[in-house]
Amino acid sequence: MKVTKKLAEFLHETQLNDLPQEVIEKGKMCFLDWLGCALGGVSEETSKVIFDYVKEYEGKPHASIIGSELKADVNYAALANGVIGHALDYDDYHEDTVIHATSTCLPAILAVAERKRLGGLEVLRALILGIEVCIRLGLGLGRYHYELGWHSTATTGRFAATAGVANLLNMSVNEIINAFGICGTQASGVRQVFGTMTKPLHAGKCAMDGVLSALLAEKGFTSSKEIIEGELGLFSVLTETPNEGIVLDGLGTKYHLLDICFKPYATCA
Repeated sequence: MKVTKKLAEFLHETQLNDLPQEVIEKGKMCFLDWLGCALGGVSEETSKVIFDYVKEYEGKPHASIIGSELKADVNYAALANGVIGHALDYDDYHEDTVIHATSTCLPAILAVAERKRLGGLEVLRALILGIEVCIRLGLGLGRYHYELGWHSTATTGRFAATAGVANLLNMSVNEIINAFGICGTQASGVRQVFGTMTKPLHAGKCAMDGVLSALLAEKGFTSSKEIIEGELGLFSVLTETPNEGIVLDGLGTKYHLLDICFKPYATCA
């Protein structure tokens, strides 16, 4: 089953007017929820460390760092905003997969959109589709993936960020497939670091690696064409109970984004 190709085609072909209105509205809520969580997270010690790091190694001033006047290149902006948005652990999540998709996806999209001077509707479309790809992969990996010790936000979140940026930039199917290959080989993050500053770093690294993967692929960088379903791909390596069918079931008509929860407390219960 060509899971990687089917997801790439979905990202390449889907336009905002293809999306149900309730999905669009939920996508807006995900954006606003993340923004509130990020503004709240700015004062956290984790965020202060990231601010100091970016100030020292910021690169060109392409994109904004939330809660500051600081700008950095798209990679560092995505990293910093990803960390800040997940610092409080109040950001939205998907209950069945325990994935925080927005925090991995939106910082990458915003950084590239600011650099490329793209608009809000393009950002919204990219966010919705990035989240959808992420959750579908989380369902495909199954609960065992999380129980084994992998942080599913970190492993699938790279695909969220990559998918979002790829859609934002209207990349070709082949470019998206290569971008998935690049991000898939970087998919990592274990739950041993929960309770430390490194948990929100996972979200930031997803955003940063998603930017890197998409922009490299856009320039012609190549990778595996079957990073998800291949013999040594994601589903073979990171779980014992992969479900390829659920990843593609209802693709383009059924949106798991609608199942995302907004948290009244900093817990995923």
